[in-house]
Amino acid sequence: NTGAGPGVWCHGLLPDYHAIKGSNGGYAFPLYDRRRGPDASNLSPALVAALAAAYGAPVSPEEVFDAILALLSATSYTRRFAEDLEDVFPHIPFPADPDVFARAVAAGREIRAIETFARAPAAQGPAFCRLASEPEGAVAAVTWRDGEIALCADGTGRITGIPQSVWDFAVSGYRVLPRWIEGRVGLAADLALVREFRDIAARIHELIHWFGRADLVLEAVLGDTLSRDELGLGGPQPEGRVEG
Repeated sequence: NTGAGPGVWCHGLLPDYHAIKGSNGGYAFPLYDRRRGPDASNLSPALVAALAAAYGAPVSPEEVFDAILALLSATSYTRRFAEDLEDVFPHIPFPADPDVFARAVAAGREIRAIETFARAPAAQGPAFCRLASEPEGAVAAVTWRDGEIALCADGTGRITGIPQSVWDFAVSGYRVLPRWIEGRVGLAADLALVREFRDIAARIHELIHWFGRADLVLEAVLGDTLSRDELGLGGPQPEGRVEG
């Protein structure tokens, strides 16, 4: 309910509920229930079937999961519905157009792969997070200025080409890249740590791109959504909230 950052984050393993903000533990919604079998889904079979009927083609639980992930990751979602998110769980607007659903699935699939470390981030140019001087010593508190930082107190381990959007990227007020460094203060600032830093920065950079793509999908979705009745969910639509 901060009005900024993605509405959800996808983990490959069950996270600490305080992992993002450090307080006010959140909720985890697993896609699979392994107790019931290797592919048993926690998504409502009725919802999956209703979407398949609406789109006239099979829909898998993974596709529904990825579409939800994309829509809740859209840059404007938490701003649009900040008032509702103060009181209730997010409402998911499913599009009436199957092509828009496919766009949501595609964006969500990429977001899931990046956030769960299922693939490497997209390649960046040689100037992105370039190591300008080898580190000599331990990681110290850093200050970002004009796109660069120094990992060590003596000014070595200088990294240039850090976009401000990447440095400022936050989830529920948690600035990911600065906090990643803070959690490693006192550790050896070796080249392995620099490689990890560049990997995290590249993931953030690519996520910013996909969150923007998801925002375009959300705009298209909100133009024509499936109602609760059309999905067989029943019950009145909450006033002032998105359908689905």
